[in-house]
Amino acid sequence: MDTITKRLGAGVYLLLSAVLAVHCYRNSMFDIDLLSFAGNVALSDTTDLEKAHAMVYGQRLTPHLLGTDTDDAQARGLRRRAEDAGYWALYLPYFSVKPLYVLAMEAAHRAGASVVDSSRVISALSYFGIAIAMWLYTRTPLALVIMILPETMVLGQANEPDGMSVMLLLFALWAIFAKGKSFGIIPLIVSVWVRPDNAILCILVLAYLAAAGKLEWKKSMALVALTVVSEAFISHFGYGWRSLYFHTFLGGEPGQIAHFGAGDYVRALAAGCKDAMHSSLVVYGILWGLCLRHVNDGGLRRILLIVGLFSLARFVVFPNYEVRYFGLFLLVTSAAAVWSITDRSGGRNAKAIPAKAA
Repeated sequence: MDTITKRLGAGVYLLLSAVLAVHCYRNSMFDIDLLSFAGNVALSDTTDLEKAHAMVYGQRLTPHLLGTDTDDAQARGLRRRAEDAGYWALYLPYFSVKPLYVLAMEAAHRAGASVVDSSRVISALSYFGIAIAMWLYTRTPLALVIMILPETMVLGQANEPDGMSVMLLLFALWAIFAKGKSFGIIPLIVSVWVRPDNAILCILVLAYLAAAGKLEWKKSMALVALTVVSEAFISHFGYGWRSLYFHTFLGGEPGQIAHFGAGDYVRALAAGCKDAMHSSLVVYGILWGLCLRHVNDGGLRRILLIVGLFSLARFVVFPNYEVRYFGLFLLVTSAAAVWSITDRSGGRNAKAIPAKAA
């Protein structure tokens, strides 16, 4: 009877997660980055900029994406992008550096979705993949609480690669640290092709595995080299880091001479810290510390520690706070909290993350 109850709980959890994934698809954020991701997909159909531009702007877009909802500087820029295919194309290299995400959108487009809706499809599917990962981490229907948190929902509703990235990283860390399986390194390195900054986490994990004797140093260094080369190769087809920082932190236009110095970085870091301190990240940070102290599972504690270090390192490198950038940190912390609750209440079962993990 106990086995039947567990299977029923898993089935209900997955069913409700699927319903939430559909909700994410139907309630997409339609954020600005969608215009450029969709543009990269359109260019896989045609190399004619005017036709690609028409493929994107021929879809039903929100007034915000068209720049018709207000008259500030951003709206004026969006109106110009809607009117001028050449100007719109200048933004595409910023987003071509997420090649696996763009390829996934292309696959959804080939299956019948429009260049715009393909982003909604990938985000919803990634959200469901995250739900499966949360079940593997917690083995309890209480994981549904994690899935309805605003910080989780945004991964399924945003038109960004973050949901796909977090999904791959969750599976990778679970395989490596919960199951002690080296095949988890595959989705870990693949995730770099979704978000190049995942290279930081790859290097941290590979260094740990080598130091712990779980992976030969030669193999570890070879995989680190592959990670670094992958990041460099991907970045070669986009704008340089200075242009990215100039655009993100100083509002620079593509095509302008990029400038970003030490003083600009300090101001960006201060602004990023201020944004983070006025967000839910503070609460999650406290919860992370409590979980790291009280979780008695070796594998989960290692995941918590490495993800915490990765999130901090990533913020130092690119001090821009958005909830989706910390999706992995928030989800792992939430999973650890749920794991702790069920463990202390006697609900932990033998299939949960084993203490003998890597």
